[in-house]
Amino acid sequence: MHTNRKAFALATLLTALALLLRLPTHVAAAAQQVRRVRAVVVVFDGLRPDYVTAARMPNLHAFGASGVVSTAHHSLFPTVTRVNASALITGANPGTHGVLDNIIYLPAVDSARALNTGDATDMMRADRALSGQLLMVPTLPYLLRAQGKRVVVASAGSSGSAYLLGGAGRAIILQNELVLPQQYEAMVRTMFGPPPVDASPNLAANARAVDALLRIGIDSIDTDVGFLWLSDPDHTAHGAGVGSAMADSSIRAADREFGRLLQGLHERGLDGQVDVFVVSDHGFSTHAGRDAPIGTVLAPFKDRIVVAGGAVYVRRGGDTTRSDVVRALQAAAPIGAIFTKARRDGAASEPGTLPYDSIGWSSARSGDVLFSADWSHTMNAASMAGRTEQGGTAGHGTSSPYDIVATLIARGPHVRAAAGTNVASSNADIAPTLLHLLGMPSAPSMTGRALTELLRDGPAIANMRVVRDSLVAVTTLPAPSSLRYRVTAYRTRVGRTLYFDSTQTQRSRD
Repeated sequence: MHTNRKAFALATLLTALALLLRLPTHVAAAAQQVRRVRAVVVVFDGLRPDYVTAARMPNLHAFGASGVVSTAHHSLFPTVTRVNASALITGANPGTHGVLDNIIYLPAVDSARALNTGDATDMMRADRALSGQLLMVPTLPYLLRAQGKRVVVASAGSSGSAYLLGGAGRAIILQNELVLPQQYEAMVRTMFGPPPVDASPNLAANARAVDALLRIGIDSIDTDVGFLWLSDPDHTAHGAGVGSAMADSSIRAADREFGRLLQGLHERGLDGQVDVFVVSDHGFSTHAGRDAPIGTVLAPFKDRIVVAGGAVYVRRGGDTTRSDVVRALQAAAPIGAIFTKARRDGAASEPGTLPYDSIGWSSARSGDVLFSADWSHTMNAASMAGRTEQGGTAGHGTSSPYDIVATLIARGPHVRAAAGTNVASSNADIAPTLLHLLGMPSAPSMTGRALTELLRDGPAIANMRVVRDSLVAVTTLPAPSSLRYRVTAYRTRVGRTLYFDSTQTQRSRD
């Protein structure tokens, strides 16, 4: 039970009075003085860094101009939402936190089908079956709770994403379909009414999430760390396309909601007290649009494998099936990088593949093969670079730099002012950084690092040691194909922390 029970009871009463008397909620908040919030993390789903311009996102652009803007922030691979939501709250890579893709296969939970991490029902079922170990390592809410501190997640994203971002239910979660603990459902319903209808752009849902963080997370609960998840531009760009008028509209609208958040913090007298970090879970690419080319490649093996996102789990045929799958993927032009488990000597299990350890994907839950669609720098009709060989209009998930390079912008009392950084970072670094700001050490399970170079009292950005390297794997397929397949993984190391930058795949015949 939280230690500040009287303050919480008073907060709830004053919020109710504000509703009844039609007073602005922040007026009630001013009277109660329940404002422990130290940090807010805002996630723009699918926000490419090149979207952030003065014309398109005036609020975020101005925010960055007075804070720190990174040009080297990374999404964790696979570059999908729930892998990165889990990284944000655990400070760990997917092999460590255990959510390996948007679709995951956990035979201990369901051997017949893969689970949708976007569905809280699937995630809660998995968490029960795994005795609370869906996320395999301690989460930020768990670590802070032990110190009497509280995390609130307000989300316009999916229920499953909110559940994972909330540390598998260990934070207070305020999402359209999911409110945890249930004691807050009545407050949400009284303040905001029924959930808004899903739409593109997702205007009402994003606005509701901002209101929930401000009016419940800050005004009514003595929150220490708040997370705000805005579902655009991802929600709109998947169907409308990168650089489209509709996607552009969703970005502008999401920026207005960010402006409302900043205004809400200002009205509550929090300008000089709260460190605000803005990130995206991944980048975004135009898709080639052909009909399910990857599904066609794997179709001959459908009776021997289970496919979960980009992972292949061999159910029949053992190493022979794994080798057959890898050879088929290497021969298929739509396929880019391919990864397999490492042998005892550290090399990948199959020739011409990269080891899981090189991308932080090694886990007891890992499949036998992981692959990515291939990519290019091709520009689309809107002059936006980055195309991947996937079906549909636009999306993410690959090892393309357009999917991996993500947004990181920060400002606050402890953050450097008017600075830029090209030092590599990732979504796994956010939780260690928050712990550092709260005077707590990183957990041993955290593979990310505290981004102290962003802070006023941290090391100079120019003095950070950054080392880049690459791994290469090559093989020649058996005759009659005799195709030479070569894949290169590019990486960056900052201290002991390794970042996966991108891959490049080449096919040729001698």
